[in-house]
Amino acid sequence: MTTFITGGTSLLGRVMVQELVRQGEAVRILVRPDSNRSGLELPGVAFVRGEIHDLVDVRKGIAGCDWVCHLTGPADANVSEAEGWRAQLEGTRNVLQAAQDIRSTAVVQVSSLIALGPTQPGETADEAHQAPAGGQLAAYQKSQRAADDLAREYGAKGLPVKLVYPGFGYGSARAARPASLLQQTLLRLAAGQAGAIVGNGRNRIAATYLKDVAQGIILAHTHGRPGEGYLLVGESLTLPQMWLAIADLLEKTPPRRRLPLWLAQLSAGLAQLGGSRTRYPADF
Repeated sequence: MTTFITGGTSLLGRVMVQELVRQGEAVRILVRPDSNRSGLELPGVAFVRGEIHDLVDVRKGIAGCDWVCHLTGPADANVSEAEGWRAQLEGTRNVLQAAQDIRSTAVVQVSSLIALGPTQPGETADEAHQAPAGGQLAAYQKSQRAADDLAREYGAKGLPVKLVYPGFGYGSARAARPASLLQQTLLRLAAGQAGAIVGNGRNRIAATYLKDVAQGIILAHTHGRPGEGYLLVGESLTLPQMWLAIADLLEKTPPRRRLPLWLAQLSAGLAQLGGSRTRYPADF
């Protein structure tokens, strides 16, 4: 069996490719000319050069593959909203259209838990949870949700697509470039540098081991039902709980300083006005 995968050079993508190879599967990865392939040049792995924005490139990659694994774009505070929307919507539409053109019998779209929106205190949510679209959703959440809606549209046309919703992934992989806010804090902690907890520290995040996510994606492919969605999440923790556990393992001092939310937002806004990179997205 040959799997076509987009986002194979991403944090989760690398773990996914390694897991497929471990199971003896052939993998075909769509890569740009400047993509970092280190650690992915493995037996059974082939690279197809192309852009996800180019339907012809995507069709060339998918042709002859048994199933399609589409990892939608990662959040990046330094990517413009327009670029983010293009990667999510145009890229997702191309993958789904190419899969439909070759009459693919298996498609898994890897979304994100944040696409379902936040929960209220005490609220329990499942795969069907949808926070109000007009609420305080970040731009990435909105584009991710739009990509999910596209998958459902193609599903209604007969494409056998399944959606999976991983939580915050950790372990088994290098940090992304540029690193996310959580990854930056972890890297600073590992280096013994001071860090800060943004906001009141009470928000909970579903942390999930990346190898478990990869196995969950494969299980959704082999046992999932077309049109359904599946949460791939681990224990729900606050950031202070995470940092305490990690600091204990590394024998470091966990972040204790608090950064008010308004100050993080102000920092992001000033950085954007000045055209410089920021640690915090404007709609943090």
